[in-house]
Order: sequence, then C-alpha cells, then structure tokens
Amino acid sequence: MLGWPFSKPKTPGFGISRGYFLTILSSRSVLPSIAEIANPGGAGGAAIGLAVPLGASGDKSVLLQPMQRGAYVIASKDRKTVLKMIVLSKEEAGYNPEDFVNSPLAIGRDPELVVRIRATWTIAQLVFESHDPGVYPALDFFLGVAVRMATLSDGVVADTISQRYLLPEKVLVKGRFDPLVDVRDHVAVKFELRPDGLHAYTLGMQKFALPEYEILNMVEDDQANAERFLLTLAQSVLLGDLTREGDRFGAPKALFEARDGGFDKNLWQGISVFELLPPTSMTPGEALNRWVEHGGA
Repeated sequence: MLGWPFSKPKTPGFGISRGYFLTILSSRSVLPSIAEIANPGGAGGAAIGLAVPLGASGDKSVLLQPMQRGAYVIASKDRKTVLKMIVLSKEEAGYNPEDFVNSPLAIGRDPELVVRIRATWTIAQLVFESHDPGVYPALDFFLGVAVRMATLSDGVVADTISQRYLLPEKVLVKGRFDPLVDVRDHVAVKFELRPDGLHAYTLGMQKFALPEYEILNMVEDDQANAERFLLTLAQSVLLGDLTREGDRFGAPKALFEARDGGFDKNLWQGISVFELLPPTSMTPGEALNRWVEHGGA
C-alpha cells in the first residue's frame, strides 16, 4: 500500500553530522543576554526562535541578564532545529589566544581579527542537538546564531573543521550561489605544496557526513581553477547531487573520475575522501583548463 505523500519529510539526501560545531571567541568580558541572541519576534535583530539557559527556572528575568558560564538551548521558531551553546572562560576551555597569534595561521590576516582573537575572554561552543530534516533551514539558523553571538560580543567565529577564523560579517557570503545553500559558507579549499606537486582538497563536506574531495599532482598555476572546480562540485553535492565512486565531472573528453582517496593518513585520519583523477592522457591542470574553456564556473 502506498504511504501518504506527506508521511516523510523531504531531505536533500544527507543530514548534519553531530560533529559539526562552531566556536565563538568573544573579546568582551560582559556577554549579551540570551534574549538578544534569539527571541520569538526577532526583536533587535536577534535570531527568530526561543533561547533559554539549560535547566532554568521559570524566572524570565534571567533571559535579559548577561550570559554566564553554562549551557543554553536555542530552538528555531518551528522547533525543528535545536542548538546547544556552552559558554566557558578561555582558561576553563584550555584556550591560549597566543597560540594562534604566533602561528603561521595569523600571517596575512585582517588585523582586527587578530586583535579580537588576542583579546579572547570567553568561548562559546555551538552544536546541533537536532535539526530540520530539510537541512538548509537548520544551517541558516545555526550560522545566524553564531554570527549574532560574535557580533554582540566583538567576537570571531572559529570553524575548526574548515580551519577558518572569521569576523562575523565574513561568515555568510554575499551573493549566494543558490538561495537554498552556498557551499562557501561551510566548505573551504586548502592547498599544500608537496614534492610531487600541489595538493588541493576540500574541508567541510564531513560536516554533512559526506566525503571530502582532493586533486593531486598539480602545479601552482592550477590553484585558482582547482578551487573553482572543487567548490562547484561541492555546491552541486549540497544541492542533492551526491557523488558515487566512478562518477565523472568536468569537460567532455577531459573528465575527472571520482575514486577512493584519502591515502594520506596524517591529513585525513579516517575521513572519507574522493580523489578526482584526470584522464590518463592529461595532467590535472590540463583537464581543469578544458573545464574552464568549456564554460566552467
């Protein structure tokens, strides 16, 4: 017997990993109230939803007081997405801002970002407790809460999985690839120069329990095309066109083939990865150039 047409919620074919989290490094000693982060009417620019301290009594005045050490629950208006925010001092979290400031990660960064990280006072970790099966509304709500917290606390959003530190105004890209989702909000493309050439790879698909992608053995001049290609592929995946081993992508007669990858155990540590292999008669750079000439994004 056929089920009711509304018996199962529509999904894009993937969910959100429980390992997906963001960290807000706040430089203010006094935090905003939880009602300023989210409230039912979105008053004052807050996210639209319900936010309360975990285990709070019925005293609503606590919602208007500065957030303190502890856990908070933030739910979307339709209750389909529930987040938890855990607030700690940097000492309790074991975080030393100077580790970042004195590392290669700080080179070339926006001076304001470095100043804010160095002044970190409080850390808030944001995670999913449950999410809308449609995924996209949950992602927008999640990022909106992170941006709001960082904005009100003069903070920085740290995306550990994608290895990015972002000022709040840089978290959401302007001019989305698609109204539903923009891969650039969630996934970064990284590069590593090795003895056998340039290695390009994504970081962020694992947030959705999906494989990452990598292209090996390139030259430095291939970097821009590789980034565009990987982001275009990842965008199509986040819109529901999931990759299977053996799938091919790119320009006719210059197609990359998705094969089991991730053989660099130090980099991937068991994370699922597709290596994108060009035709045997071509270098990766030649195949990427064909893709661009054929109208690649």
